[in-house]
This record gives sequence, structure tokens and C-alpha cells, in this order.
Amino acid sequence: MPFMSNVGTPQGDSLSPVLFTIYLENALREIRTTLPEPNSSYGREIPSEIAYADDVDFIGHDYANIAKIQETLEKYQLKVYTDKTEFTLLSKSEEDWKKVKKVGSLIDNNEDIERRKQLSSTAPALLHSSKQAKQSVGKRQQNQNCNKDTSL
Repeated sequence: MPFMSNVGTPQGDSLSPVLFTIYLENALREIRTTLPEPNSSYGREIPSEIAYADDVDFIGHDYANIAKIQETLEKYQLKVYTDKTEFTLLSKSEEDWKKVKKVGSLIDNNEDIERRKQLSSTAPALLHSSKQAKQSVGKRQQNQNCNKDTSL
């Protein structure tokens, strides 16, 4: 039975994300019933959306379903911030999609692997320099302590 509330959960309350996830899932289920399943040339099903917390990526072959998605979300009083929204057409002829990041990783595996290899090759040098800096600070502190002891 529905009830009216004029006070939400406080920001930072541990119940807030759980309630939001339940509410968002209901809206996503309705969206799934209105959108056609994306076709896969690999012979297996692919999802129509990928959700992580409050970030949702909708997958399709064109931009035609965007209005349906926004209409359904508005029905649930969920706002789509268009300035934060990114539309990416996944196409073999387009190269822009290779620069798109999802949950910290580039969509294109080859690009992401190369980027991670570059980062991992610089990590040991950074670790070594931070160890040297820490040792240098430790030696300075020891020298200062020795100087204090000898001046007594």
C-alpha cells in the first residue's frame, strides 16, 4: 500500500543507497520491457543496460530509444543530467568509442591493455623513489635525534 512522505532519508544514511537501488531497479525493469534487445553479431545475448550504483549505460544500435528511456525515467521522477550524459556510437568505422571509459577502464581492450602496461612500467620507479625519500627522511630524523643527544 503506497504512503506519502515529505521527508527522505538523510544524506549519508546507510539506508539511502539501498532504497535508491531498489527504486532504480524498478524503473530499469520497465525500460527493459520497452526497449528491443540489442543484437549481437557474436551469436550471444548482450544486455540492454549496464548499471553500477547510480551510473547506468544503455546499449543499443542507434539513438532512437533515448526518448523512451528519458520518458520512463521522468515517470519515476529520476532526472537525467544531460551535461553529464555521454552518447557513444559503437561502430567499427568510428574510432571515438575507443576513448570512452567505463568504471575506470577503456572500452577498447587493446587500448586499455597498452595504457595499463605503461602505468605498470612506471610504478616500480615511483615506488623506488618514494622508498628513497622515506629513507632520507628517516636518516635526517636520526641525525637530528643524535644531535640532540650529543648537545645534552
